[in-house]
Amino acid sequence: MVQVTAEKELKNLFRCLGLTLHDAEVYVILLARGPMTLTEVAKELEKHRPQVYESLERLKVKGLVEVSEGKPTLYRAVKPEVLSSIFEEEVRSFKENALKYLKNIERKAPPPKEYVVWMLRSYKGLMRRFHDTTKQAQIDLAVCGGSRFLKNIIEDLIDAQKRGVCVYVIAYEVPGEALDLDLLKPLKKVKIAVSGDLMIVRDSEQAVLAQRRLGARVKPSYGLLIEEPVLIDYLLHDFFNRWIRSKPYRDEAVSLPVSFTIFRIAILEAMRLMEKGVKLWARLEGRWVETSEEGVLEGRVVDVVMDMTTGLTHFVIESEGSRVRAGGPDAVVEEFAAKKILLDEVR
Repeated sequence: MVQVTAEKELKNLFRCLGLTLHDAEVYVILLARGPMTLTEVAKELEKHRPQVYESLERLKVKGLVEVSEGKPTLYRAVKPEVLSSIFEEEVRSFKENALKYLKNIERKAPPPKEYVVWMLRSYKGLMRRFHDTTKQAQIDLAVCGGSRFLKNIIEDLIDAQKRGVCVYVIAYEVPGEALDLDLLKPLKKVKIAVSGDLMIVRDSEQAVLAQRRLGARVKPSYGLLIEEPVLIDYLLHDFFNRWIRSKPYRDEAVSLPVSFTIFRIAILEAMRLMEKGVKLWARLEGRWVETSEEGVLEGRVVDVVMDMTTGLTHFVIESEGSRVRAGGPDAVVEEFAAKKILLDEVR
């Protein structure tokens, strides 16, 4: 059974190279028997000489068969390692050309008219999205998951952190799935909680979410790719509430300057810094609440408000002689609604 599967995979590989099943058979017989003449190959495979000759010519062009022009002419197969390198080079070329073509098409496509939620219907597709979303992060990441999930994406998270992305991870202690704390040591922001869903939110712009309804050992068969700002805001509300309730494992102080799109996390980090006596300056990008016009607010942070009873959370910024309250993207009672926050120390 294993041999049949391997032979099938070999034939699939040759198809990728633009070769036929018969070409694969010719290559295999030469690899197994060593140098042979055209007549010997045809006899061994019980094929007509012209048919074998055409296969040998195709294999020769691809670099999979070498020829000794003597009397008689001999053919031999290159080593499997050479076949592998040829295949990788061809696939790389296919991929580059195909991506160039597709990106050209993508540039001509009209921009999306509205934010949507996409359904991901396979585990592989779901994990690919988790990886891609992490790799695309520029400012911050909110991540939830158990040990298996985090092990799958840990290198992406470490790479993001090295790029200057603020990575916040809630790791789950799931029954039947031991939490590997050593795995998480390279990360600066990790808390531990009881089981929950698998989630990554990137730059408050895109979220990938998968529920684990059938238990920790069962891979989710579907998930959601979310680009709708309202839903992402709800997910980040939930993430923040989990974050402040969860048990700290690693919670290093942020290094200034630092940027955030997760508003409540920015508030939390600003409070910690100000409690240590750090005087903060902020640059906030967003919109003015009264006019809905986009704008930028810059100034010294004179206060940070986080009222868990009323839900009011905002910066108080001293700018151009007046004090302005800056809330999150959904701000209503404040004067400014911030989508991106840059914090630095007053020099």
